Amino acid sequence: MSNRFVALLSAFALTSVAAACATEDDLLDSEDITSIESNSWGDLSSRPSVELWKSTDGQFRFHLLEKSQEVVFTSQGYASRTNALNGLLSVLENGKLASQYQVLTAANGGSYFNLVAANKQVIATGHVHATAAEAEADVQTALANVASYQKAWDTATGARFAVKQDSAGQWYFNLHARNGSVVLTSQKYTTKAAALNGAFSTADNGLTAARYDVKPTASGTGYYFNLKATNGQVIATSQVYANKYSAERGRDAIITLLPVVPLL
Repeated sequence: MSNRFVALLSAFALTSVAAACATEDDLLDSEDITSIESNSWGDLSSRPSVELWKSTDGQFRFHLLEKSQEVVFTSQGYASRTNALNGLLSVLENGKLASQYQVLTAANGGSYFNLVAANKQVIATGHVHATAAEAEADVQTALANVASYQKAWDTATGARFAVKQDSAGQWYFNLHARNGSVVLTSQKYTTKAAALNGAFSTADNGLTAARYDVKPTASGTGYYFNLKATNGQVIATSQVYANKYSAERGRDAIITLLPVVPLL
């Protein structure tokens, strides 16, 4: 993961939220945090999803899953999580194009498809079927699910990580609470995949109160907190709260929120 922390982070994070300081009404109770709205990003029954894991061989792989949780296809192996997330972005770019799917014959005589990138490198593989017609049908299923996943990503509501690009071409993410409020803003990254990996790092580190550093603003008019990784690098910064107690409540709300926010 890219951990290049720029000196302007604190200024960016604080100035971007200072105009709308948090109030007591912005602090969500546990029922509001953990409930899932229909058709929100957290409602996996309404959209395809992605399952990312580290295999026993040390490689990172992902499945694209239908709403029913059936596997559509499986990615190739990647040496790092960031590389796997870059592979997912390649899937979203190429998986909507029928021309990027190749139906092939398996060693056992069956048929399957490969999804390839523009450079012809394989990025995902479908199931092996008895006939080519079944593999072709799988291609249509993949096309539909990639399009549906992309639409869900683009129109997501509720509690979620949203990756964005700034005017300088750098990437960052916001963590949104269920009511849509931004509760954390990340450092800047040079690639979209690295920003996505930063969201995973937030989920990894953000469940422990000791990872949060609650601090007064430079002007002394409010409080905010940084979420740090185990190496001390700042991953993300909160909005500004009126007082230390409210900032600590905001931190505790995020700790409760993170386990119920699907990353992909």
